Amino acid sequence: MTSSALWLLLCCIGCSACDSGSHNAAGVDASTSGVGGSSSDASTDADADAPSYGGAKPLPDAMVDVDAEPLPDCGPGCRIALKRPIIHAAWGHGFSTTWVADTNPQELAFAQVGSDKTFLLRQESALARVNGDHISYVGFDAWPKGEIAVIDATNLTRRVYYAFPDSKELGFSGTFLTDKHVIWSIRKGLFKANLTTGAVSQLNSKPLDCREVCTTNGAIYCVNTNTGRVDRIDEETGELTHLDDGGALQVEGACSPDRKKIVWVDHRPPGQASGYLGFRGAAEIYLHDIPAGTTKRLTFDSPDNGIAKTFAAVGTDWVVWREPCTTCDRTFQTAGALYYAASRHVRLDLNTNKKCYLDGIVAGDYSSLHGHHLYGYWNDGKNMYLVDVDLDDPGLNWVCE
Repeated sequence: MTSSALWLLLCCIGCSACDSGSHNAAGVDASTSGVGGSSSDASTDADADAPSYGGAKPLPDAMVDVDAEPLPDCGPGCRIALKRPIIHAAWGHGFSTTWVADTNPQELAFAQVGSDKTFLLRQESALARVNGDHISYVGFDAWPKGEIAVIDATNLTRRVYYAFPDSKELGFSGTFLTDKHVIWSIRKGLFKANLTTGAVSQLNSKPLDCREVCTTNGAIYCVNTNTGRVDRIDEETGELTHLDDGGALQVEGACSPDRKKIVWVDHRPPGQASGYLGFRGAAEIYLHDIPAGTTKRLTFDSPDNGIAKTFAAVGTDWVVWREPCTTCDRTFQTAGALYYAASRHVRLDLNTNKKCYLDGIVAGDYSSLHGHHLYGYWNDGKNMYLVDVDLDDPGLNWVCE
């Protein structure tokens, strides 16, 4: 199978785990999704025998900037964060306070935050996620055979936790990495391996489609396309709870790299009822403090000046998101139309509530905010790259209220 065919199939089987009703998420009945099908049998078979693979081994073929191509100029304050074009089956890159990672059909690339040195693992890879100094991913040496593995980025070692003969039968839609477990989502639900013992068990029977996700405090925090809500899935019980259910679509958010905050775009009143792929009306930005367990609304445009919003990210003291250009419509019949028109970056200072605007795409969808450095995707017209944009750079023409 060619790499392009592999990537197309991965995208398709990932979506096959989604709830067929997820694209009308504004109408989801919260009473039916409060528990994620918890498994009462912690030793449920994970679809195949999971032999012990022993401890971590030196990372095979770990290379640094090997055959790095000449890199394009991505503009003021911008540098290429991973020195490889990105063509990934996941939604967004993996990140922590120390590392970022992403995949293309030939390899997994990772780098320290702020570093110009890119490490490469020459293995067909997908669904990379980062927790601290560790990276989980799905790897393929001989399609359709594959494995769930975790990289120690500091020591350049790797441990395989689960091997499977046929990924087409499983239908992967994500990997998640906590301090205790590597977790993966397939059609039959969530499965986990203990990072210390390697023991594999089923967590619950509900697959996850998390376009944006992080793990902390013993749980997966998921902007969940299946429910249209921001959800918490306990890593021990599999129980699913909504963080703050306002009765409408919650979408396109992100955690802070330190995992203390998560933000999202919320369409609850006084916004307008919206669906995942369909109509996108006025929305507001909400923030959840993970340690405190509290949620607050950050923007107050609706109902007088309601405007569609998308792709929120949060750092230590700033929240950023995208809005339509000043001459664009303020609501849209499809999500795709919103994404196309949302060429204005907005930043909000959490300490002063000061709001500033920057027109023109600097870093695009599914971003992470490291201090005042925005990591996101940029296309030079030929390839897509993960870039790092210093939002304080004097070459960026922010206009503040």
